[in-house]
Amino acid sequence: MSSSSPQGNSPSPPPAPSSAPPGHPEITVDGQLVLSQLEDNATLGRASSKSSDSPTIDQGLATVQLGPANLLNLLGHRATRAVATDVDHGPGDTSDARSVSMGRSSKFGFKKRLLRFFKGDPKVEENVPASVASSAPAILVGIEVRIQSAAPDRNTVPVSLGLHSPAHSTEMSSTPLVVPATQPQPSPAVSGTLRVDIFPENVINPTYKTDLPKPHARVDKTPQLVYCCSVLSKVPGPLQPNSDCDVSQDSPLDDKEKEWVRLIDPVLQDRYRWLVEQLVRAFADNPLKTSDVVTEIVLVGSVLDRGTYRSLLSCFISNFEQTTALDVTLLQGLVQLVECASSGYLVDDDLVRIATVLSKELWITHIGTSDHPLHLTLSLARVLDVMVAGKVKDLNRERDHQPMLQLLDGLKNSDNVVQRYEATYAYQALQYAPDGETPLQVLWRYAKVAAAGAGAVSSAFKLDPEGLLKGIESLQEIGTGVTGAISTRIRVIKSLRIGTNGVVWASENKFDFMKKRSWYLALQGTALFIRQGGLSDFNLVVSQAPCRHNANFQWGICRQVGEIAVDPLWDVLVRQQAVDFLGELFRSGAHWKPHVDVKRWILTILIQISGMSDVSITDRAVALLLDLKKGDIAECPGSFPLSRRLPLPSTFPLLTKVQEIPKLEYDLHVLRLMRIADYKQAVYVDPMAKLSLHDTDDNLFPLMDKVRDFLASDTQVMLILGDSGAGKSTFNRHLEHELWQEYKAGGRIPLFINLPSLERPERDLIAEQLRTYNFLEDHIRKLKLRRQFILICDGYDESQLISNLHTTNLFNRSGQWDVKLLITCRTQYLGRDYRNRFEPKAVDQYSRIANDLFQQAVIAPFSREQIEGYVERYVPLEPRTWVKKDYMDKLEAIPNLMDLARNPFLLTLSLEALPTVVQGITDLSRLRITRAELYDTFVRHWMAVNKRRLEDQRQRLDRENQVAFEELLEAGFEQSGVKFQQDLASAIFVHQDGRPIVDYISKHEKFSWKAAFFSMDCETSLLRGASLLSRAGTQYRFVHRSVLEYFFACTIYGPPKQHDEFDPPVQSNTPATSPTINAHPLSQRNLVVEPSIVQFLAERVQLDSGFKDELLAIIEKSKTDDQAARSAANAITILVKAGVRFNGADLRGIRVPGADMSGGQFDSAQLQEADLTGVNLTKSWIRQADFTKAQMKGVRFGEMPYLEEDGWVLSCAYSPDGTSFAAGHSRGSINIYDTSTWTTTHTFEGHRGRISSIAYSPTSPQLLSGSNDRTVRLWDCESGSCIFVLEGHTNEVWTVAFSPSGKQVASAGKDATVRLWDVQTGANLFNLTGHTEGIRSISYSPDGHVVVSVGYDDMIRFFDTQTGQPGDVWVSQSDWMYSVVYSPGGLEIAVGDAHGKLLLYNTTTGKPTRNWKAHDERVESMSFSPTSQWIATCSEDSTVKVWSSATGSVLSVFTGHSASVCQVAFSPNGLQLVSCSFDCTIRLWDVSSLGIGMGVEGGSDPLTSVLFSLDGRLLFCGSKSGAVRQFDAGSGESGPFVVCENNPVECLTVSPDGRRIASVGTDNRVVTVWNIGTGQADVVLRGHKERVRALAFSTDGCRIATGSGDNTVRLWDARSGRLDRVLKGHTETVVCLVFSPSSHEILSGSQDGTIRAWDLDSRVGYGRSVGLWNFVADTSAERGGGSGKWKCSASIRDIFGDVKSIAWKPATLEFSIGCKNGCLQVWRLVETSALSDAWSAQLVWSTGNPVLAASDAVFADAVGLSSVNQQLLTQRG
Repeated sequence: MSSSSPQGNSPSPPPAPSSAPPGHPEITVDGQLVLSQLEDNATLGRASSKSSDSPTIDQGLATVQLGPANLLNLLGHRATRAVATDVDHGPGDTSDARSVSMGRSSKFGFKKRLLRFFKGDPKVEENVPASVASSAPAILVGIEVRIQSAAPDRNTVPVSLGLHSPAHSTEMSSTPLVVPATQPQPSPAVSGTLRVDIFPENVINPTYKTDLPKPHARVDKTPQLVYCCSVLSKVPGPLQPNSDCDVSQDSPLDDKEKEWVRLIDPVLQDRYRWLVEQLVRAFADNPLKTSDVVTEIVLVGSVLDRGTYRSLLSCFISNFEQTTALDVTLLQGLVQLVECASSGYLVDDDLVRIATVLSKELWITHIGTSDHPLHLTLSLARVLDVMVAGKVKDLNRERDHQPMLQLLDGLKNSDNVVQRYEATYAYQALQYAPDGETPLQVLWRYAKVAAAGAGAVSSAFKLDPEGLLKGIESLQEIGTGVTGAISTRIRVIKSLRIGTNGVVWASENKFDFMKKRSWYLALQGTALFIRQGGLSDFNLVVSQAPCRHNANFQWGICRQVGEIAVDPLWDVLVRQQAVDFLGELFRSGAHWKPHVDVKRWILTILIQISGMSDVSITDRAVALLLDLKKGDIAECPGSFPLSRRLPLPSTFPLLTKVQEIPKLEYDLHVLRLMRIADYKQAVYVDPMAKLSLHDTDDNLFPLMDKVRDFLASDTQVMLILGDSGAGKSTFNRHLEHELWQEYKAGGRIPLFINLPSLERPERDLIAEQLRTYNFLEDHIRKLKLRRQFILICDGYDESQLISNLHTTNLFNRSGQWDVKLLITCRTQYLGRDYRNRFEPKAVDQYSRIANDLFQQAVIAPFSREQIEGYVERYVPLEPRTWVKKDYMDKLEAIPNLMDLARNPFLLTLSLEALPTVVQGITDLSRLRITRAELYDTFVRHWMAVNKRRLEDQRQRLDRENQVAFEELLEAGFEQSGVKFQQDLASAIFVHQDGRPIVDYISKHEKFSWKAAFFSMDCETSLLRGASLLSRAGTQYRFVHRSVLEYFFACTIYGPPKQHDEFDPPVQSNTPATSPTINAHPLSQRNLVVEPSIVQFLAERVQLDSGFKDELLAIIEKSKTDDQAARSAANAITILVKAGVRFNGADLRGIRVPGADMSGGQFDSAQLQEADLTGVNLTKSWIRQADFTKAQMKGVRFGEMPYLEEDGWVLSCAYSPDGTSFAAGHSRGSINIYDTSTWTTTHTFEGHRGRISSIAYSPTSPQLLSGSNDRTVRLWDCESGSCIFVLEGHTNEVWTVAFSPSGKQVASAGKDATVRLWDVQTGANLFNLTGHTEGIRSISYSPDGHVVVSVGYDDMIRFFDTQTGQPGDVWVSQSDWMYSVVYSPGGLEIAVGDAHGKLLLYNTTTGKPTRNWKAHDERVESMSFSPTSQWIATCSEDSTVKVWSSATGSVLSVFTGHSASVCQVAFSPNGLQLVSCSFDCTIRLWDVSSLGIGMGVEGGSDPLTSVLFSLDGRLLFCGSKSGAVRQFDAGSGESGPFVVCENNPVECLTVSPDGRRIASVGTDNRVVTVWNIGTGQADVVLRGHKERVRALAFSTDGCRIATGSGDNTVRLWDARSGRLDRVLKGHTETVVCLVFSPSSHEILSGSQDGTIRAWDLDSRVGYGRSVGLWNFVADTSAERGGGSGKWKCSASIRDIFGDVKSIAWKPATLEFSIGCKNGCLQVWRLVETSALSDAWSAQLVWSTGNPVLAASDAVFADAVGLSSVNQQLLTQRG
């Protein structure tokens, strides 16, 4: 409670130090806070539902108690009370009106005098009645306390209160007077005086106790279950069996309870709690709320958690609201549930809702016909009590408060005396309900002001009887104008003038005696004493209460005593004392003055008690009745509810029902707890993902969101792919943890399954996993039939599965497991047809693939923000000297490390290793780190830490382990540990084929290979404990799959012996090559299927030239040794992966069957008679290679042959059955192919112009074609004859289409019309207009009722094909549209525009659903796959792409066409894709395994310029993105790069020293000079008026020349950027500039056909005419004749993509080529014949091989080469 001080009060003085004795806390006089806790002790808990409410009771201070003798002895007792408001009158007495009048007048008089007193008027002190001043007989203790103003902004003022006996009057002193505290015992009762020793002592408040069950014994009684939960709730935290935690010290438990708690393990504790939750659930599910069910469920209310409690309360309220007839048991249960609420469980809305429904029920209940009104009144009163104690303010005065008052006011006049009194009590409770101050707070405030400093203050302060009495007395006297009742010492009050303004405030505003009565407050106080077991205090208050003569007070006291007597939870002696108490109340004379109604009420209570079954109580009641009924007073007629609690149930139907379900549901509950407890992930960052392997990072999304969408959808299988260490397992465990946290009984069961740990996951996946959790077979069967699962299957690749788990386990079939299946797998493990392993098969007779039931996501590498977030969480995990900034600075400073750290596992290794790595190194930019080096450093760090750990623990080891450890130290502990793990990794691959989990049971496998690693031998145990291993029961595994692969790779070639920094190693620690090739590690296993191991070894090649030489030696050995074939295949696979180039290499006769040589460079290599069986040559560069007599069976090139035509192929289409294919040519003919042989069967001639569009009839062998000759022709495919020539278009026909029925065709074109034709007659049915410009594409809806058209007018128009009427018109989201197509289901249309964008629209709403950038140039054509799963697009950019129609993610990019691709079409079975192009080819693409391989080039940056440095050592290339990259011209190794703004770098020059580059900026008239070392701009050159087209540094590096479209050449100072001069003379754009070697002259070439020579010394220019010729002189001609001819020396044909720039390397015959597709190549010219002047171009190195390059390769007599591959190579050659 808080209030504002009256205006005008001066601020309180600053606080002074307290002089309270040690151990005695200061007392803050703040009624709200103190009594909030007081009410909390009374279990009157509530939580406000409104943010503006005052603090709830659980927000109060620590418990505060008043000493038992403080107030009574201080204030004394008044024998006579002239209080008209609370004396003698009953509930319907007319004295109520008198009390209102007296209360008003006395209040105003008191207000005036009190205000005068607080202003310091001395007259007020003089007028204090002497009776008041002398009413306190003695003072016991004086103590300095701090009293705080009620105003929240006032400072506290320390005051010293000296309170003394009136007989020893002294002035107030600041020195506290300490007097021993004594409390005289009340004298025995005299005649007419109520005894104060009926309840002789305070007792422990009653609780229900039963026998505690033995551990794991069945609990059959709900009270016993409640008692167990109550005991456990008093012990903080989870318990461990046989522990001594917290239950032995300061525990509220008795010895028996403590011993029981020690025996209960956490699982059993949780079972008890679970049973209670299930009881609530069972009650809610039970449609019949019978009495036994209600009495059973209310028992658990006190032990429920908040959520469960509120669910139960809501269920009670709803059932009560819905009952048509009053259910008294349900009513009593509801009220009992409200009263037992723990702190914070109730909200205002609950109580308001309950009170409202009770009052409404009371309104409609006819009074006098039953006892229902009384039950309702009692219940309403009890609820209002809770509202009063909880300060509920939400009762609406008009809606709730006034109707209730009116109702209760009427009931106060009831003929039923019990009804009358109970209604009066409820009426009073309602008076306090809307108030901002609870009654107990009012009492406390008035009690504490008088008691301040009056008694010894203990650490626990509680309201005692004297305090309660004085509070009531003070309130009464305020109401009657008695001003002296606040304190016997006016000086004390005067000293509290500022701090006690709350008294004024309360008396003025909060205690309105027009309606409120103090007897209600008194009953609230006595009820509090009873709840706390303070019966002696209760006895004292009843005997001395100022309102004890009030009939309502007396009635309430009798009810409270009667409730004690009938409550079996109280001790028998206490209950007997309660019976005696009733007798004393009846007999007491003038001291208590029992009202006649009260005496009748006492007899009624005793009669009810006498009818109980407890003999010891009933006999006492009967005897007392016989004594009391001797007079003429009779009991109240009828029987009335007396007990506050429902009787304890004798049967427990809910528990019986719950005990029937638990084993299965409880087993799941235990599993949930176990899995939640097992989750230990110190750092977790939500991963991002994309929809396919080749999607760009522009389309990332949170993986968890996608998985949540999957779980909420109808999709059955989701595949999550990711590289090794990408965080798949971490995500899986986190997902399982979240799902278990959210799990509700009956919901989907999340099940994390580590696939490698199971023996037969392909057949018995769920059952086998459940058995590992000890589920019984019967329970497994029930789960199979009744429950749904979310399977999170981890490690598909590690288990080496190839089967479809969804199919083989018969998931989601009738009678089988109902599942959502989520599988994770490493990307490297998948092959071309991987989708077949995961896609569900639809349940029909064809077992077809159900694409709509499958989806996938690919985990993306960490972004910088994710890395930073990870580091931020990582640093606080343990004490470190580095902070986040230190780690981030090092990650960014070390080249390549940030790229490695994008892998989460490598990030962890990096953070662990970094402090060691950078120690002593100043220039971090010179460090080079690979993944292998990162693992090397981490392993060394790990072993060193474990060595130190064992050294620190050496003294605690037993003797045998100490000896073993000493021996390991002598041998080299770290080296021994690494060797141990290498040997284990090798054994896992040898004996388990790489399955990572080793199951070892000592008893059964002590003689197996496993014993060498998992036995209890001392040395083995020490090494195992120091290794990177984890254990789960009997199963062991390396902490990560990549760690296993790392150690296995080390068995082939490991890290250098001495390598403390990330510098290139000098020597390896791997033993010398084995004497026999069969024993070599590379001969033991085919590494092609282990890409991660290959990657580790490839990095070793890059670090150690010795390893490279060893692998080359093995390949060489294979030429003569057949047994070296496997090791040689592994060797060349590693070398190719490492980027080793074999251009021009002598590989004749090598044996490398099954090797992966994809992407390798074998230009001009000699491979005659090599064994290449099964070799993968996808995207390899085999130009001019010689494969004569090579074994080439099963060789894979990754591409299919194409069809070559003699003209542009502008359109194509498959027949509906897929057996025929038609291609329309630019010359006007149409070729028909047989798709089984891809040979021409027919050629249709007739069109006089190019064929722009063709379409097959879906129902008959007919073909439709449109041409720029303005006609449409219908062809008979069987005869090849033309059926109709459809004429009417006035310009070129650009597009045609068949209707789905085959009865109608449509055509459109440049004349902006769509024409519909009848197939049977050839008649023009409709001429559809509306477009204002040419129409590029049309498409029929699947039902044929609508045709859609798009074109150059930016509109999408729909037409009705039956009526010809126009339909919807949509405004396009882009401009020119080139293609449109309906999806097979008709739900969407796809539109491709002139800027390469693809847009999808919903055909129902007309709104775009998705759009994305599909190509760099316009989208020429689109085609949906038959299932609508994919969309294929083709473009002017020469590429064909396949997209996910659902997500817009790219699945594959097909390159090979060298010109614009005109049309694309899916085969009817969806397995092939065909495209036609201006390059005169028809290309076939295999789309059966989209997303893997197949010529995908994602994210390449097109090159725009290339340039060698002057010394020829470096090669620079500019790209479309604005980046300039640097390469070593000899090796192709990449170096630093500079980002030159965001424009394509089409003009570039490099300074002679190679330290600066100049490029054209965003403003193409401006040149920027960049510092390569810093990446920053040095100078900016401005002055040209048009685009700069040419740049050149002078040979001495002092000048820069620029040439521009403004026809000028400008010279600049290269350092300062100052303009030197402008050279004018050209009449067109200057496109070329060259400085002379002396830098004194410059040559400029222009589009005006001239080259001008400028003398920079004299500033004079010379011009001459030049022709660009490659001239070979004719030596036979006369001297100076100038005769000769032009000759092509060499030709390079394997350049796929536009060549954007060429540069010659100085002083050599080498040159570089930069292509638009991002490919960079360096070539060397080699003279092949001096006599014939023959030259050949040989590849030196290249980056990015988009397609297979095989021109001029020789395959004469190659063995086993398939006919398809022969055709492909012939085309490539």
